[in-house]
Amino acid sequence: MKTISQISVAAFVLLGCMSWTNAGQTTKDEVAGVEFFESHVRPLLVERCYECHSADSEPVEGGFRLDSRAAWQRGGDSGKAIEPGAPGESRLFKAVLYQDPTLAMPPDNALSKREIEVLRRWIMMGAPDSRTEEIDSGVREIDMRTGRQFWSFQSIREPESPVVKDDAWLKTQVDRFVLARLEEQGLLPVNRLSRRTLIRRATLDILGLPPTPEEIDSFVNDRSSNAWPRLVDRLLASRHYGERWARHWLDVARYADDQLRDEFFYHELPHAWRYRDWVVRAFNEDMPFDQFVLQQLAGDILVDTIGPESTVATGFLALGMIYQDDGATPEGIAVAKAETLDDRVDTVTRGLLGLTVSCARCHDHKFDPIPTEDYYSLAGVFHNSKYVEDAPLVGNEIVERYRLARKKFERTKKLLSAAEKAGDADKVADLQRDFEKTKQAVPSIYPQAHAVVEDGNSDLPVALRGNLLKPGKLVPRHFLTVIAGDDPPPFLQGSGRLELAEAMVSPDNPLTARVIVNRIWQQYFGRGIVASASNFGALGERPTHPQLLDWLASRLIAADWSLKSVHREILLSSVYQLAAEHNQYNDDIDSGNQWLWRMNRRRLDIETQRDCLLSISGELDRQIGGVAEPNLFSSLRRTIYGTVRRDIQSDSDKLLRIFDFPNPRISSSGRASTITAQQQLFSLNSTFVIQRAQALAMRVSRENQNSTDGHDFSGDVRYAFVLTLGREPSREEFTLVEEFIGDNSREELGKLSRWEQFCQAIMISNEAVYRP
Repeated sequence: MKTISQISVAAFVLLGCMSWTNAGQTTKDEVAGVEFFESHVRPLLVERCYECHSADSEPVEGGFRLDSRAAWQRGGDSGKAIEPGAPGESRLFKAVLYQDPTLAMPPDNALSKREIEVLRRWIMMGAPDSRTEEIDSGVREIDMRTGRQFWSFQSIREPESPVVKDDAWLKTQVDRFVLARLEEQGLLPVNRLSRRTLIRRATLDILGLPPTPEEIDSFVNDRSSNAWPRLVDRLLASRHYGERWARHWLDVARYADDQLRDEFFYHELPHAWRYRDWVVRAFNEDMPFDQFVLQQLAGDILVDTIGPESTVATGFLALGMIYQDDGATPEGIAVAKAETLDDRVDTVTRGLLGLTVSCARCHDHKFDPIPTEDYYSLAGVFHNSKYVEDAPLVGNEIVERYRLARKKFERTKKLLSAAEKAGDADKVADLQRDFEKTKQAVPSIYPQAHAVVEDGNSDLPVALRGNLLKPGKLVPRHFLTVIAGDDPPPFLQGSGRLELAEAMVSPDNPLTARVIVNRIWQQYFGRGIVASASNFGALGERPTHPQLLDWLASRLIAADWSLKSVHREILLSSVYQLAAEHNQYNDDIDSGNQWLWRMNRRRLDIETQRDCLLSISGELDRQIGGVAEPNLFSSLRRTIYGTVRRDIQSDSDKLLRIFDFPNPRISSSGRASTITAQQQLFSLNSTFVIQRAQALAMRVSRENQNSTDGHDFSGDVRYAFVLTLGREPSREEFTLVEEFIGDNSREELGKLSRWEQFCQAIMISNEAVYRP
């Protein structure tokens, strides 16, 4: 007797599905490791270690230096100090733990828990560092002026159309730029997808849901010349488009429903979902991206022109980390403040500009033309911005009406309590009536949001070596000099957030438009035109198609910053419609597919996998917006509405992490894609998946129109394939299913009947969980 595990494994092989592979994708982001070193580790070493362990130390204590990779690999008088990947075996880590009095560093002031955790994480990552020994040794200091000649800092210019040989292949201008590079490399694009597979790809990409059988048949049978553009327009107009693409932005915004207050304490954010819903609405309404940026950075300032609801957009800033001091010491207060400011600077500059400005917190950026003064010019903006837990999303008159009614109620409540204590029965009776009346008069609390509001207009001094207790030169608040020039105009309006937002979307800033169109491209092709989507600096990757990047950025601006216009240009192209098939000749030249001769085949992210299970089984609750669902295993709503926690304590959060959900402590540049045993074990054994299989089995029997008694085996199998994979089974597949199920398709076999086992197997097959 076969078990569900056996039939599932058999189905993976026999249903013609590809093996679990991850071709063309990496499980480790080397650039992220270098950025972590520059953002967190190097500043820590500079502040706490370089005095005694650098080339400038006199003498170099223990003969051990920490200012270059080669030096710490050699070690000091006592041998090698760092064992990459093994903190417990690293002398450096043992020293900062103060467990051995003969090996305790720094000797006069132990590292904080946060600083120790930074070192532990760094060593666990393999102690990644800068790429070359020249950089490691600290002798490379970039020239700020010549550094501005780097490609990403140059103005966006709409490029001339390249000449190509095969005009017949072109669908949109996007194809011309792609084909030009293919022809340069001697490559030819593979075949286009079938119409049946194309609608499946597009629906998964745009909505994060599978197409229905009716939608597939309608498109396949529509032979009009504009069938594909009309399908694209229909999908982009769907309310589910916003849910899908909001999730991509929430990764960048490091969205979560709780907030780190120190290393070990998290605070629930009951109104966080309002920012999530605002992002969904913004995408659905195709809010111009420049307005999208303005409201997220300065929505509270724009209330008079947009309305009170714009305040919720500042959740982009407000829902980040807010560190608390450790015991209210001056050092603890300074560290907490510095870390909180750094979260804002890092999220804004990575997310919107694709720059690692946070690396300039303790010293001039080692690779990009970003001086330390620029870091504190931006940090000063957020220094004058205050987080509020309950910002009103209504007009002042509603707030005041609620305040007065509540005040009257609270006063009556106190008087009643005093009368009851005094034993004055007559007064108690009178006040009880007043109490009930004033209670009824209190209106429901108005909508509130976690937001950022104005809180001053002072400039911030440079923190020497990143220590706010050691102030240096006072820096006016202004935009980055690499964009604004050597004498940038200072921000003078309040905190400067509105002026910062305006500088972000200014025609003089070439980064914002490039970064967002690159993020859109990344989601469709699995890799951005610039592979390092949050780093357009010297440590990032170079664009594979720089002219295409600038053409898309130009199109975005010309279309009044309409993101849907960029989607449409990409979706209508021939390159988007390429199959994911293999071509050995092309692969020998370009195995990484950087020139886009085929489509990269990718596993669906956890949100789409889970949403597809619910949609296929007929159980998906399609309600838009609302309070976060605490448990994804019991909820039937889309995954975007599940609670996201930074402390990773719930089963829901563990599920998300198993399937590579990004760490919401930091802005994400894109999802990793790993293949682990836990993922497959979840698919085979999870009660959630098994329940969806049972629901699918019931749905097929209930809805299959060819079934007269609920047991039309042939029709049921075909309908299950169409619902799940968007196609009918091949003859070989049908025979295999028929042999497995036999005559007793509804016979109980342990927890699942054979029919239900088949439904589970097809729902978790590679063809179901990989985007074609």
